[in-house]
Amino acid sequence: MARRDPGRPVYEFTVPAAVEAVPDARRHVVALVRESALPVPDDTLHTVELLAGEVIANAVLHSKAPCDVAVVRAGARIRVEVTDTDVSLPSAVEAGLDDEGGRGLLLVDTMADAWGTRLVPRGKMTWFEVVAKPVADDLDSQADGPMPSAGDSTTAARSTVRQTQTTLPVNSAGVGTPYRAA
Repeated sequence: MARRDPGRPVYEFTVPAAVEAVPDARRHVVALVRESALPVPDDTLHTVELLAGEVIANAVLHSKAPCDVAVVRAGARIRVEVTDTDVSLPSAVEAGLDDEGGRGLLLVDTMADAWGTRLVPRGKMTWFEVVAKPVADDLDSQADGPMPSAGDSTTAARSTVRQTQTTLPVNSAGVGTPYRAA
């Protein structure tokens, strides 16, 4: 069941360690976005659903354990965070023409307005952001970078050009330094 933090629009739930749970999880992400009262066009909802499915599937397949999903809304941005127990950072691979998998992170990189991954105390968090409705004032005020994660008050800086980021912890306070992947 989803919990809502009354201080900010964050919704969280846990996905069982089974690939069969991914379709329900991605539909649950969409339902939570709809509950957020943010006007979201259908094409944006489809993008969120596709990307959530890819990131959740990666977490379940590679960690072989349940993963936690957080859906965060700030202004016109929707952020989906997937935390799993595997400390291996994901990387995009070049899939062959006949391969059934290996394209998920390429989709995330292409379709998300921002995305990244960072180590957390019990594994890693992979996140992506999608701008729900382009409103010039909201975008200008948020163009400095991705919003803070649900479990962390730090933000990784980024330019207004979409860049993939991996944030690695650099001290005991959990402050990280952004790494921009090529």
